[in-house]
Amino acid sequence: MTRWHSWWDKTRPGVSCATSAADFLVIMFALVAPSAAVSHDAVLPVDGQNLHIETLGESGPTIVFEAGLGNDSSTWKPITGPIAKFARVVLYDRAGLGQSLPMMNKDSPITADQVAIKLRKLLANADIHPPYMLVGHSLGGLYVQMFARKYPKEVSGVVLLDSASSEAPKELKTRARLKRGSAAYLEEEGVAESNKQVTNAGPFPDIPLTVIAATDHGPFFKDWEATLMHLQHQLAALSPRGILIIAQGSGHYVQNDRPDTVIDAIRRMVQTVGTGPVDHTVPVLERK
Repeated sequence: MTRWHSWWDKTRPGVSCATSAADFLVIMFALVAPSAAVSHDAVLPVDGQNLHIETLGESGPTIVFEAGLGNDSSTWKPITGPIAKFARVVLYDRAGLGQSLPMMNKDSPITADQVAIKLRKLLANADIHPPYMLVGHSLGGLYVQMFARKYPKEVSGVVLLDSASSEAPKELKTRARLKRGSAAYLEEEGVAESNKQVTNAGPFPDIPLTVIAATDHGPFFKDWEATLMHLQHQLAALSPRGILIIAQGSGHYVQNDRPDTVIDAIRRMVQTVGTGPVDHTVPVLERK
């Protein structure tokens, strides 16, 4: 009310009409401008580890985002606002990343199976129920592949952004120097085992799958570009409903370099799968 009284006061005689008109335009813009998606976040315990989870958007299918090696949920910032206008966005930080601190286990490698189990428990603790669309970048793509293979009836679709592959040669690993005991170090240490777990986890489900491939991985991987693209083609073939989108000129962080491409791909998948019925033959995991 104070703002409106201020504007009406300025329309009285002796007050500049130009100032009044300017204030009127500011008020009208505030009334018609689109509002940002409402965000809700919490830190919830899963097997003794505090995990941070955040949701944006109030309607539409639930889309769960899985970041790459050593990345927290802020990696999705370029795309989550627009997506939250047509879907319910779920972001979280794996142990030791972002706001999921302190990291309780600094000694054991982190594997895809562990990540999938903890994510499922976190979603249950947050009262977020299937079906889920999963979006994974880089190593997060390997993790969501594991989730989809392990819990196929709970997943309605998958989008992979320049995803890691269980078929990748061991030479294709991060060139960054990782601090021993850090989340990124332990995730890298677990890659070999994660690859085995994904391979042995059973078939990828017959669901919509979109793979977005980058083409510019920098000078260190220039000679590997053909191999990297071949791996993305293989990923797109995991499902008979898979498609491959080539983000020409994009670096590894496609969500930064080609945000519109990613947003459009997710929007198209939402249109394909809709909200999807929950399979009630699958028991909803109890909160712990």
